[in-house]
Amino acid sequence: MYQATVVNAEGNPIFRVEGTAFGKSWSWRRKVFDAVNNQHLFDFRHQSLDLKNRWVLEDSTGRKLGSIVHKTQLTTSHSAIDATVRTTAGEDVLAVMQPRDATALTVTVSINDTIIATITKVADNRRILSHGDLDSSVWSIKVAAATDLTLVRSFLTCSSYFAYSSQKI
Repeated sequence: MYQATVVNAEGNPIFRVEGTAFGKSWSWRRKVFDAVNNQHLFDFRHQSLDLKNRWVLEDSTGRKLGSIVHKTQLTTSHSAIDATVRTTAGEDVLAVMQPRDATALTVTVSINDTIIATITKVADNRRILSHGDLDSSVWSIKVAAATDLTLVRSFLTCSSYFAYSSQKI
């Protein structure tokens, strides 16, 4: 079982991600929960055998909330993703995550060329233990006012996952 908990600067849990261990699932499904009230926010899963490396965001009932396309794995844009997100009004909006440096330690999330969040990896604390991996890396997140935090959580999950999986290679 894979589990990660994200905490704020004071060490209080904000949200957690759960799923099967790496390589145990065709869809790599991850369930994201609000850590305060244990509410299931959304699922994040891979579309199996997809050459374009697409991911899907779904609510707890399986209704599609949006899709994520990992732009490339082989260039300096290895952490760039495009996410099409459905608003509560039923409108599809494109949100873009772009790396700001060659190693993607800092990425920005924007909608219509307006930055809504900046995610920076502050400390890479991944350790390999005899009984498995432990990642206590530290990320700093700056979010614009009135931004949907669930959307930012999905991008943070992507950033963390891409950073983690690139170290598995």
